[in-house]
Order: sequence, then structure tokens, then C-alpha cells
Amino acid sequence: MHEQLPIDDHQPIIARHYDYNRFTYPWHFHCEYEIIYVREGHGERFVADNIGTFGAGDIIFLGSNLPHYMRSSVEYFSENSRKRVTGVVIQFQEDFMAHAIDNYIDLKPIKDLLTKSKRGLLFTSHSNKKIVEQIELLPSYNGIDRFVNLLLLLDRMARSNNKRLLGSRQFDNSLSLFTDDRLVKVLSYVNYHYTEKINLEEVAAKIPMNVTAFCRYFKEKSGRTFMDYILDLRIGYACKLLSGRPMDITQISIASGFNSVSHFNRIFKRKINMTPTEYKTRFSQPYQIL
Repeated sequence: MHEQLPIDDHQPIIARHYDYNRFTYPWHFHCEYEIIYVREGHGERFVADNIGTFGAGDIIFLGSNLPHYMRSSVEYFSENSRKRVTGVVIQFQEDFMAHAIDNYIDLKPIKDLLTKSKRGLLFTSHSNKKIVEQIELLPSYNGIDRFVNLLLLLDRMARSNNKRLLGSRQFDNSLSLFTDDRLVKVLSYVNYHYTEKINLEEVAAKIPMNVTAFCRYFKEKSGRTFMDYILDLRIGYACKLLSGRPMDITQISIASGFNSVSHFNRIFKRKINMTPTEYKTRFSQPYQIL
């Protein structure tokens, strides 16, 4: 579902406290950025192709047009339940202060944060107490104070070492964080051909390097092995197919670049901590409005 938020040039930022008996909004996306702080509550969190749990203290940063869904645990749907989900939600325009963020060197950490949010980011409050304090206060500000304090919040979030990406690389095709021209050349090629059989010698020759030097170089620059990067792309694509296409597991394994279903199942289980069938079942549920 495409959610239309009441955000425009007259009101580019929304910041409010929420208090619900449970989360009810279905699987959706919107062009605005969103920060969800969970003060109280627990359940399952769906962001891009990632499934996890949420609990009190979690902070989720969602990029523009990133599909997401928060589903409260089953006990919240009991007729006599007194449980609540509470916290703060902050939403702001996709092009919020775009010129300044894109061009001013002091705002580069924020630019990098917004780029990473295309895959969704998770912060935990126990190691980000100052961030929680700023989030809790933001709804009380108006006018220029709200602008300034949102920038300060984004800067603190950008500089936090206690955050992790949620969605796979399939949900961020940007190469802007890589500054090495040779690596960008390799990644551009791989991002178009990862579902095909990839010859390591051919890829290394594009730089050019021999295979041993290339593998060492790739791990140095990207923080992972070349094959692990390929597998992440393939599993990310498989997750997309599992969550949105009427295809069986065999078809999806072939379409994602795996040469056997058993290999696909083994790698998927290792990367996602569930089987493709379990993933397909779990991810089909958010489309139901409970």
C-alpha cells in the first residue's frame, strides 16, 4: 500500500507521540523518511526483505519508498488485552534540506545516513540514550526549533556506532558510498550480472588484476569476500521473489542464479536463519490487515 502522508512545503516534518492498543497499518511504503521509536511494545518487524522482532527501546530508521510493516505480537489482539504500543514517530520530506545535505561538507555524515537508510537501519536504545532523549523531545518543538533539532538528531544518529543495516543490497543500488573507481566498476558489472554464472577471471581482468590480487583487493575495500557479496545479492533477489511473485522454490532458485535447489536452500538458511518456504509463509502474512 502506498501511504500518502500529510507532509508538504508548509509542514515538511511530522513528529508525534503515539499510543495504540497495537500496530495495525499493513505492509506499505511512502516517499518520506521515517523514524520509529518503540518505547513500549513488541512483535515482528518487516523492513524491505528483512524479518526480525522489535521490542521496547528499538529505533528504526526507514528510507524513502522502503516497504515496511510492524506487527504486534498475538497477545495484543486478545479481546481483553490491556497491552499498549507507545513511542514516537518522526516523518520528514524526501528532499528535506536536499541542497545543504548534498553539498555542505559538515552535513556529509547525514547524507551518508540517509543513503544507508534506503535499506533500513536499526538502533537500540541501551547504547543510544542521547538519541532517545532527542527523539522524545522533538514533538515538543515547533518552527525553526524543530528543523534545527531534527538536524542535530540526524547528525547524532549518523555518528552512532551502534546501528545496523536491515534490508539486503537489493534495496540499495547506490554505489555512492564507494569512492574507489575500480571497485565501482566491478560492482556496477556485478549488480547487472549476479544472477548469471560469473567468471572470476573475467571480473578480475576488468580492473585489471590477477585473481589472487583481486580477491585480496575486493575484501580490503568492501569488507567481505567477492563470493559472499555475490551470494548476498542472489539471496536478496530471492527474498524479493519469495515475498512478491507466484513462483515455486525451484523457479526462484534458478532465477536467483543458483545451480541447484539444495545449494539455494543451504545458503538461504545460513544467511536468513530460515528456509525459503518458511520465509515465503512469513512474508505473505503482512498483506493481511489484522
